[in-house]
Amino acid sequence: LSGEEFNDEKILSHVNQLDIKKYGLIPELIGRFPVLTYLHPLTKETLISILTDPQNALIKQYVKLFEMDVVDEKSILDVSKNIHNPIDYLICNAGINNGYGSIFDQDHTHEKMLEVLNVNVIGSILTVKHFSKILNKDAKIILISSIMGVQNHSGSSATIYRASKAAVNNIMISISEEFKSKKITVASFHPGWVRTDMGGPNATLSTKESASSLIKNFENLTFEKTGKFFNYDGTTMNF
Repeated sequence: LSGEEFNDEKILSHVNQLDIKKYGLIPELIGRFPVLTYLHPLTKETLISILTDPQNALIKQYVKLFEMDVVDEKSILDVSKNIHNPIDYLICNAGINNGYGSIFDQDHTHEKMLEVLNVNVIGSILTVKHFSKILNKDAKIILISSIMGVQNHSGSSATIYRASKAAVNNIMISISEEFKSKKITVASFHPGWVRTDMGGPNATLSTKESASSLIKNFENLTFEKTGKFFNYDGTTMNF
C-alpha cells in the first residue's frame, strides 16, 4: 500500500482470507465465513443520511407534528407540555407581513399592525418563555429576523413589519443575556430574499437554498457567537 492508502481507516478494506489464516485462525473456522467484507467508518453525515434518506427512514417514522398558534399562549403551553424529550434547536420562524405600504396606507390599520406585532414579536417571546423549560443543556435558540429590521435604512415601506423585525433583534439580545449563564446560544438570522408568498417570484433564493444554508449555519453556531445577527450564509450583519 502507498503511504496515502496506509491508514487505520483503509487498511482493513485490503484484508482477505489468507491474511486471517496467517493471523492464526484455523482454515476450518475461516471456511465457515466464505464472505469477508469491510465496513467503512460511520461518519455523522452518513448516519444522518441512513436515518433520513430512505423512503421508510427511521426518523420519518417517529416525527410527530404539533399544531401551535403563537398568539395563543394556551396553545403554546399545551404543545410544550406534550414534548417529553429535550430540544436541541428552538427556531422561532412564525412571521407575517401586513403589506409594503407606509403608515398612511390601508394595510397599516391599527388592527393589522397589532396582528404583525403579536405574531412576529410577542409570539417569539411566548414561545421562548414556555419552551425554555424543555431545552437541552447546550441548546440553541434561533429567531428568524430580516434585513428589513436593521436601523440603517432609507425606506418608508412596510413600516410595522420593519419595526417588528427590529424588535425581534432586540429581543434576541435580551434573551441571549438571559441564557448566558446556562451556556445556551441565542442568535437571529436573516433568511435571505426567498421565493415565497412574502418574497415574491423575483427573489434570488429558493426555499431549499435558504433552508439548507440556514441549517448548516445553525449547526456551526457556537456559544461564542451568542447575541449576534447573521445572514443566511453565516456572515455577521450589523443591526
